[in-house]
Amino acid sequence: MNHISLYIFNLRFVCLGILLVLSFGAAAQTIQFEYDLKITADPAKRAAYLKQSGETPSPYEQVLSLVKGSMQVATLVDKVDIRKDQYHINSTGTLGAVLSTALSDQKLIRDSVGSVSKDGLLTNTYQEKRGNTDLLIAKVEKSVLNFYKVSSRTPPIGSAPYGGHLLDMLTVGYQFMGRDLPAKSIVLPVTDGRSLKSYTLVRGEVWDFPFDGGKVKAIRYYKTTSKEDTATFEVWFSEKEHVPLRSIIGLNAQYGATIQADLKKIPKF
Repeated sequence: MNHISLYIFNLRFVCLGILLVLSFGAAAQTIQFEYDLKITADPAKRAAYLKQSGETPSPYEQVLSLVKGSMQVATLVDKVDIRKDQYHINSTGTLGAVLSTALSDQKLIRDSVGSVSKDGLLTNTYQEKRGNTDLLIAKVEKSVLNFYKVSSRTPPIGSAPYGGHLLDMLTVGYQFMGRDLPAKSIVLPVTDGRSLKSYTLVRGEVWDFPFDGGKVKAIRYYKTTSKEDTATFEVWFSEKEHVPLRSIIGLNAQYGATIQADLKKIPKF
């Protein structure tokens, strides 16, 4: 092998090594967030509503009937992978021992994929499966957001106009990683896999938020409500990393329940 051939061989070897390092680095970009999930419920209120309306509770609602007052019910693990031009967030909620046995180890599984722009994360496909209920899918197709059950290969069960910017119940929490938090109220189009709604998030006060044995500066944002949409939503973003330290969802009055997710520890970026 002459000097030129040896040089080319070494150069190829170095390039291969760089590609391997880059590939490993790309694979290592996933950041894991772990949350404690607590539910505060009034089963009697829900039972009274069902009796009055004649509705049948879904199998997943069994978890509400087992909660007495306020109860730690599950652990949520979010795996967040945000690249230069695309993202993938996968979330798995695992019930605690008592509820897991009672509900046959049902899980809450959510998944979101899409692109990254200067305006943040843009959802392309959001999927959600609550226990043994049907898989719900919201998927952007051309200029329409289509909704599916079980499979996107079947005809959509509904649709909504797509205006070019879409979030979902996962991306709302991670929308501001690497970006400035909004200085004032913002309107976000959000899908839960069933429909598309506009969330107006109002910027609230800065908190000395009790967290992980100490205190962290956090900024509270909360969703406005209306007669048509009584569900509440609050999220506390850490002032430094812009990650959700706590999220609270107040379900519609007919459920009589509030869901609270608390981050256990801020992961290293």
